[in-house]
Amino acid sequence: MTETEPEQSPFNVVVHDQGITVWVNSCNDAEVFDKNGGPVPCGHQRPAEGGL
Repeated sequence: MTETEPEQSPFNVVVHDQGITVWVNSCNDAEVFDKNGGPVPCGHQRPAEGGL
């Protein structure tokens, strides 16, 4: 969910075999929440479990 207009493209969501990636395109603060409403910690450049 976003509070900006869609044409401002505030974020992109990519679903892949290792999970979901959310790319924030704006310089504003952003928070990502799971389906239960809990905050998801930042995983910026976090390696996948079990190695690189």
